[in-house]
Amino acid sequence: RKLKRQNIGITLRKIFLSVILFSYILILLTPLFMYIMINSENSQSMMKLSMIILTIYLILSLSRIVFYILWLPFKSKTMLTIGASLALFVFSFLLYSAIITRTDYEVRKVDIEFNNLPNSFDGYRLIFISDIHIGSMPYAADEINNIASIINKFNADAVIFGGDLINIHHSELSENILHSLGRIKGVDGTFMVYGNHDTGAYIKGSTKAVRMLNKSCVKNGIESVGWTLLADSTVYIKRGNDSIVLTGLDYSEKMLEFKHSLSSVELQDIDKIYKSVPDSLFNITVSHLPQLWYSLSDGGYSDLTLSGHIHSMQMKIYSFSPAAFMYNEWSGLYERGNSKIYINDGIGSVGFMARIGARPEITLITLRSSDK
Repeated sequence: RKLKRQNIGITLRKIFLSVILFSYILILLTPLFMYIMINSENSQSMMKLSMIILTIYLILSLSRIVFYILWLPFKSKTMLTIGASLALFVFSFLLYSAIITRTDYEVRKVDIEFNNLPNSFDGYRLIFISDIHIGSMPYAADEINNIASIINKFNADAVIFGGDLINIHHSELSENILHSLGRIKGVDGTFMVYGNHDTGAYIKGSTKAVRMLNKSCVKNGIESVGWTLLADSTVYIKRGNDSIVLTGLDYSEKMLEFKHSLSSVELQDIDKIYKSVPDSLFNITVSHLPQLWYSLSDGGYSDLTLSGHIHSMQMKIYSFSPAAFMYNEWSGLYERGNSKIYINDGIGSVGFMARIGARPEITLITLRSSDK
């Protein structure tokens, strides 16, 4: 009615009304799709469909909100033009985030210096990735092949994956997907830890037995293509007479209650994990949850902790993200005493199928010895 009072043509009014009705229909249908998803045997397909619907709804609604804020309080056609222009910009930016940014992989090169790193490992290069969420990828095999091609160009000494390989169910690891994952190789191996999504905690009717089966199937799948799963276990990497240790933390049943915790988490029985690991050796610990870092650093267990999980909430403009209001450590490198943590922004998406400025990250970490 307001557009009509401002003598806006009927064609533009119909377009505006159609966009509003379409976006409202989408959100009204979402509960139906969620119900089908929860009760469907093929829930992963429904999850993808629901994510697509939610993404379209968010793009349309956020654009419309910008338009309303700038136009509704005023009666001038000038503000109508400004509001429409900014709404078009927001729409284009969000659409770009869903179509382009979501697979616009960023390789971050980070040098990290330690005074206790053996000289033999000065210049040791590792690739760190996290949070692929295979079930949320529209073209998973092709996307993983692209990731593998980028990673393999660097011929890194080790490749480390920080958890959340799947989204819901181990069946996401199809033969084609496993073949693509098998292309990702490090000279000393490719290593992985479980994330909360790998446990099967989001499967309909999930029980401890279901979760144990899901984790076992994920383990069998990735080990069949040459990856090494670290679950409260350690491997030793040697260079000449020197060694460093790589420890991976399991995502146990006890950890599931902390999967959405915003604060530091105390890891129970942590001493048992490191009992056989010599204190004198340089340690890299892979923990899906960065909230475990305080326990690791206070106990002197980890010199470098590698984590994911947060994704920068898939929204990051320059150095700003809503995650900064929720977490003390949420993206990049942090130091605490002699311990450091690097949090990777992840590759995949959860909830909505877009990455608003938060490009999917592949981290190339070069270890440096300050004593060399």
